[in-house]
Amino acid sequence: MASQFTCTRNHEFNQKFDWNGNEEYLDAMKGYYADSNGKRNELNFEELVKSRKSIEQINQECPLTSNPSYWKNSCIDSLEGVFEIIPKKVYQVRGKSIDMANFTVIRGQTGWIVIDCMSSIPSCKRAFGLIKTTVEDIPVSSIIITHSHFDHFGGYAAVGNEETPLYLPSNFMDAFIDENVLAAPIMGRRADYMWGLGYRKALMMEKLKMEGKLPPQTNSTIPQQPTTSFPKSKNTCVIKEDCTLVVDGIVMDFILTPNTEAPSNMMIYIPQYHILEAADNMMHAQHNLGTLRGAKVRSGKTWSECIDNVIIKYGKDVQYHLGGHGWHMEGNEKINHFWKLKRDVYKFIHDQTLRYANLGYTPNEMAELIQLPKSLANEQCCRDLYGALSHNIKSQYQLYIGWYDGNPAHLNELPPKEQAVKYIKAFGGEENTLKIGKEAFDNGEYRWAATVLNHLVFANPSNEEGRELLAKTYDQLSYTQECLAWKYIYATGAFELRRKQNKQPSPSAIPPATLPLTAISDLLCVSVNPQLIEGVDGSIQLRAVDTNECVTLIISNGVLHTRTLPSDFTASVIGPKALILASFAKAMPLDTLISSGKLKVENVEVLEKVIGAVDLSKKYYTLIEPNN
Repeated sequence: MASQFTCTRNHEFNQKFDWNGNEEYLDAMKGYYADSNGKRNELNFEELVKSRKSIEQINQECPLTSNPSYWKNSCIDSLEGVFEIIPKKVYQVRGKSIDMANFTVIRGQTGWIVIDCMSSIPSCKRAFGLIKTTVEDIPVSSIIITHSHFDHFGGYAAVGNEETPLYLPSNFMDAFIDENVLAAPIMGRRADYMWGLGYRKALMMEKLKMEGKLPPQTNSTIPQQPTTSFPKSKNTCVIKEDCTLVVDGIVMDFILTPNTEAPSNMMIYIPQYHILEAADNMMHAQHNLGTLRGAKVRSGKTWSECIDNVIIKYGKDVQYHLGGHGWHMEGNEKINHFWKLKRDVYKFIHDQTLRYANLGYTPNEMAELIQLPKSLANEQCCRDLYGALSHNIKSQYQLYIGWYDGNPAHLNELPPKEQAVKYIKAFGGEENTLKIGKEAFDNGEYRWAATVLNHLVFANPSNEEGRELLAKTYDQLSYTQECLAWKYIYATGAFELRRKQNKQPSPSAIPPATLPLTAISDLLCVSVNPQLIEGVDGSIQLRAVDTNECVTLIISNGVLHTRTLPSDFTASVIGPKALILASFAKAMPLDTLISSGKLKVENVEVLEKVIGAVDLSKKYYTLIEPNN
């Protein structure tokens, strides 16, 4: 329930917020061709608009527990299904219940050219099924992946295979390994917060339970089919520089934009249709220069320059704008206005962060001071709906200056739990700390309440009163957030403070056995306990006979290195890639694999030491209380 302070804040925001702008709402309805079940839309545009809620109705329905701007944005693209961009030529499948990302197809000479494959195999299969049943049932002729984020390639196996012509931006594999292998556990855990995955799933299960629709639990031993896949083809074309290629009869300009929304990234311009496929570089919200799930920081200057280059080269010709999320846009003037806004907002954040940094302000200070100009702040595509000005400013500081703000007191701070214990003592004990936190909560000072109560929970995670009051504080903070990520982070924090059971580790986005052997080797490197291989000096050749891959794992000074060039080795393991991985994951005993002849091993002692030192097991860990 929203408190009086929360209601007042949302009401005050509502008074200042421009509800009259409905251009985006209308744009999101254009081209509506069929619903998510494949039923063709028989209404003309005017009839479709009249059949939908008006902006005024959406305003009136905004609950007290939602920021008005967040609420409006969540209602704008509520239509789901197939959208026709150019009749018989270009289509998109969009819809939050289908997938978080869009599925775009272009009619080539022999089949559909697919641009991005959504986040999962089931989603992508459903989307392509809609295209085949509502537009034209022809095969996929080529696949283009615009960038290295899993929500744009995870469904590859639904539409592609090892023979499908595949186009990838340069450094795709390196970027993929960084985010989806080396840092996958922590990024996945933080993604639980940023997108509210566990929190929203729990709400859905509770709703189904109340409706009596909860599916029965089973103890089936049938292996689960993977829901995600990695784009892999013998016919892969890596785009290493800006170029023009003919893809299944369609001329396409490939525009490399590395280190913008993703480290490996490109956009595509199709001259004959006057279309820019912008990947995720220009969305209908302010994007993340530093994403809260964790990733390498993106330069607002670099991002802005890439957009400006597109304006220079295609600004006069463009008529259609497509992206990896959200609705498409039509019309040269509208698109140019949109592109310039996106260019300007990222450059503004970059430049003003450095301006204030050079005046001596810290990240926390400048995040409170810097405001967008009204000409940007009043535009939907620049608002804090996904990224937020506050954390984007801090990311640009980090990009240039690093984590340290220059204050000696922050150079070598105590760890959170140790610090919390001392704060509680300074506050006069747990009972008095709770009293201070409750006073802040009762006065609507939720940011201060969160600071005080967080110390209490870290000092004593068993303090149930403290946990619940902190959860209530996060509830109130979530209700006022315009930014979707901030809203879900606070809501998930509250959810996990209250949750006692079902604490399960996040599943792997990509099944490890489907990874290239180099990626598996790199995973071993970041999963080793150095104390357990202290004094071991040698090398292990890993050879996957089924995929014809070979790498050498170098062991030196408690460190593992992946070597892809031919190298001498002191031990080796040869066999199917999945079984090599199973041995390191301890899923199957090494001696059994050797005795059965499934793996051939040389110098088993060295291999056993490394296997014993590597831990690939999935673990649950918390972010709202100390980990043991």
